[in-house]
Amino acid sequence: MNASNELQKQTESRAAAEAAPQSPGPVHRPRYTSRYDEEAWLVSVELPGVRKEDVRALVENEVLEIVAVRRLETPETWRSLGRYETERRWRLRLDVGPEVDEARISASLEDGVLSLRLPLREEVKPRTVEIH
Repeated sequence: MNASNELQKQTESRAAAEAAPQSPGPVHRPRYTSRYDEEAWLVSVELPGVRKEDVRALVENEVLEIVAVRRLETPETWRSLGRYETERRWRLRLDVGPEVDEARISASLEDGVLSLRLPLREEVKPRTVEIH
């Protein structure tokens, strides 16, 4: 392996460590569905128990990355009857391609489902060609 490849591997490893949440434990890939229509790419991601402030969605270099954490917060006066996860983390990365208009992306979180609408750029939408 040459020095260039080694440097690239170190850079990628460092970038992955910085992007991942900093608390210990596994990171899970959430269940999701996606579909296209003529106007947008619609993505629904299951994130049960996650609060809006604990979700981050970022589009960079044609990749959508969603990072979320659910924290189990119990009152100090409660006594645990078993061993439970204190938090659960999710991370999803999807290639969205150049056809998405990043400036018009919208998202909402309701009942544990993150819904994203990624509008298509006007120049890639299907068009009817008039025949003369």
